[in-house]
Parts: sequence; structure tokens; C-alpha cells
Amino acid sequence: MKKILTYIIVCSVTIILVLNPDKSVYYARNSLGLCAEIIIPSLFPFFVCSGLLVYSGFCELLAKLFSPVMKPVFNVNSSGASAFVLGIISGYPLGAVTTCQLYRGMYVSKTEAERLLAFCNNSGPLFIMGAVGVAMYHSTRAGIILYIAHILGALTVGLLARFYKTKDFCAPRSTITMQNTSPIFSSAVTSSVQSILTVCATVVFCSVISSLMLDVISVNSYLKAIINGVCEFVSGLNNVSALDTDLVSKLLISSWICAFAGISVHLQVMSVVGDSGLSLKPYIFGKLLHGFFSVFYTYIILRLMPISQTVFSVINQERRISAGFYISSGFCVTCVAILTILSVAGLIFKLKKSV
Repeated sequence: MKKILTYIIVCSVTIILVLNPDKSVYYARNSLGLCAEIIIPSLFPFFVCSGLLVYSGFCELLAKLFSPVMKPVFNVNSSGASAFVLGIISGYPLGAVTTCQLYRGMYVSKTEAERLLAFCNNSGPLFIMGAVGVAMYHSTRAGIILYIAHILGALTVGLLARFYKTKDFCAPRSTITMQNTSPIFSSAVTSSVQSILTVCATVVFCSVISSLMLDVISVNSYLKAIINGVCEFVSGLNNVSALDTDLVSKLLISSWICAFAGISVHLQVMSVVGDSGLSLKPYIFGKLLHGFFSVFYTYIILRLMPISQTVFSVINQERRISAGFYISSGFCVTCVAILTILSVAGLIFKLKKSV
């Protein structure tokens, strides 16, 4: 049945593309522009920095620093700290990638890896504050509110995930060691290029398919933006920001979409987790809970600190994208400097320990 269903879906998608070549090219071109103007500037530099942290052995230091926290709070041994930290400061799908690396290296058990998947695969600060806050809503304050609610939601899911299969085996504490022997920066860049290409390809594919399907289905602009966000969260967020409604409603919808991530991100996670043997049920359930808690925290924050429609709402699309690019890039340069220093410190720590 699974194969038959897969065949039906693939054939249907192919027929839709063949019957709508002009629209397919148009939507693909728009999605590629979105990747070039928002996704790559917001995510790629951070992918490189995260790779530097992994390949330099800094995760070993993270495991020691977070050892008093991971087990009591999340019921995961200290080795899971790298997935926890990178999942908060990077972006989709690096949290899932790091979790699978830890599981394959026998640093966490299967149950612990599934707990980590439930709350460690999150959107990064560059995307939420730069791409969503500045480029889409023209407000750094809106981006900060969305990011705070996003992280609080992830932490809440992590607290609940600690009760998942509580009686199952937990892997013994082990030391994370750098197994990579090639140049650190080269390895980080290579893996980052592969990751960003996978992200952009998935975004383009899901955006084209969802847009073509919505052309066939007659729905209003609100439902259309939400459905688009469920399929591909970047273009969905862009559509939500353009809705003719109050800012609070748009931010609440955007908060849910950022947390749930969309089918495009879930496909990326499936490709990462596919051959690991890990169950995706905790991950999917965790993302649904994440969306609910993010909306709740966003609403509470907006009640405590109301935000009004920004006066920059009349600027054109090119200036919106440029603002998002420069703010994201500036914030990214700062993160690059900080994370590079931390990576060097982690490498020195490893070298001293080996001596």
C-alpha cells in the first residue's frame, strides 16, 4: 500500500507539472529568488560556523558544560548538548543532522536521539530575526519576539519529551572526539554547501507543487497562506506577512509556521534520519506541540509588550529584501566571529588534552 500510494502521489505531481509548464517555471523562478535573497544569506554562513564547531571538537566542551543540565532537565546524557545548542543557534535541519551523528557514533541511545529530535531541530536566529523580522515585517522587535517564543516553545517540548519511554535504556556517558582528519574549514564549507543545496532544492520543489495545487483549489488568501506555510514555510511566511489583517494575527500565524516548519523541512529531516532506524513519530508530534506552544508564548509576549504596525510598511519589495539581507549579514558576521573564537578554543582544548 505504501508503494502504491507513493506511485500515485509521484505520478499526480508529474502530471500537474506537465500540464502547467509556464506556471511551474514562474513559481520555480520566484522560489529561487527567495532562496538567493533570504535563505542563503540567512543560513549558509551559520551552517559553516556550525560545521566549524562540530569538526573542531568544540562539542566535547559543550558536553561538559551542559552535563549538569541535559540529564536532569531533558533526560538525555550530556553528549546531547551539541544537538541542543546547535539546534537553537543554527537552523533547519542542522539539529536533526547533529542528533543523527550522535546516534550513529553511539553517544546517545535510540530513545535519547528520538527525544532530541522532538525539540532540537529549530529555526535559527538569523532567519527569524533577519529574514522574517526585518525583511518580511520590517521590524527587528517582531523578529526578536518570534525568536524568543520559538525557543521557549522548543524548551517546553524538551521538558515534555523527557517522559518519552522513560524506562528505556540510556546510553552511558561517552566522550565526543573529532574523527574528521581533513582540513576543518574545508570540511565545514563542503558539508554546508551540500546542506544549503538540499534546503534550497526542497524549498523550490515544495513551493512549486503547493502553489500549483492552490491554483486548482479555490480558497481565500488567509487559508492559502496557511496551506502554503504547511507545505513550504519560507514562502508561506512571506505570504502571511503580506496578508491584509492586523499585525498580531500575522505574527501568531508566523510563529506557528516557524515552529511547525512545514513539509519541506520534514522531508529534509526524513532524508537525514531515513537510514538511522530512528522513529519520526516523536519528531512530528514534537513539531505540532512546538507550534502550539510558540503561538501561546508569542501571544503572552505581545500582551506584555504590544507592538504596532511599523511605519516602514510602505517600502517596496526590493528595499525590504535588501534590509533583511544587510541586517542578517551583519548579525551573521558577529556570530561568525564569536563562533570562530569558540571553535579555536575548542580545538586548543582538544590539542592540550591529547598532549
